[in-house]
Amino acid sequence: MKLEEYGKENNSIIVMLHGANFVHCYGRQYSLANSFHIIVPHIMGFGDEAGRIFYTDTCCAELVNMIRSLNKKVLLVGFSLGAQLAFKLVSEYPELFYSAIIVSPWLNKTESSLAEVMKMNEKQFASFKKKWLCNIIGMMNGLPREPRKNFVHQMQNVKIDTIRNSVNNGITFESEPDFAKVPIPIIALAGGKESKEVMDSVKRMAEINPNCRCEIWDKAAHNIPPMFAKRFNQLILDTVQ
Repeated sequence: MKLEEYGKENNSIIVMLHGANFVHCYGRQYSLANSFHIIVPHIMGFGDEAGRIFYTDTCCAELVNMIRSLNKKVLLVGFSLGAQLAFKLVSEYPELFYSAIIVSPWLNKTESSLAEVMKMNEKQFASFKKKWLCNIIGMMNGLPREPRKNFVHQMQNVKIDTIRNSVNNGITFESEPDFAKVPIPIIALAGGKESKEVMDSVKRMAEINPNCRCEIWDKAAHNIPPMFAKRFNQLILDTVQ
């Protein structure tokens, strides 16, 4: 598993799980590496792991092995697909984490909503093969020139089966009943302009687990890490140990 690491000299570790397609969705969080050791795994099927096809259980097993190898509890941050993976990881392996921030997860899925999101993501997949568009997306997320070039190259290698598997990943409230008794502090976060399913997901997380609190940021859409970086970074600072 390819890892991006920043601030390796620091002791306190933050593991950040990126969303589908964009490894560097946390580009505006990397400044936190002045004080913390940030680890961004390339989720299988994306980034430098785009040569492989995404499978939920294999991906989670790899992430668990990597986090265990650190020999200390970490703060887990997940966005979008990474948030769904984070939900599964804290539900099944809470002993690996001291806290988690789960941003924009989609956990209450129906057959109709899966079909709709699948169609949207397949269309987006085709657009990401346009190098100029990927370059603009990289710029919007604050990437410098070289990381932006890497992102453009990586996106050309993503497979359609990875997109389909990452949408229909099997992670739901029903698949992770142990979330209700996870003992660590969790922040469930969504934007007020996101889909109802995403907002309902974070609300339900707080309803079923007393250690989880929900925040809805009114003006945010599915873009909190890059577009609301100052507020999001402060939230991380308030959570990290």
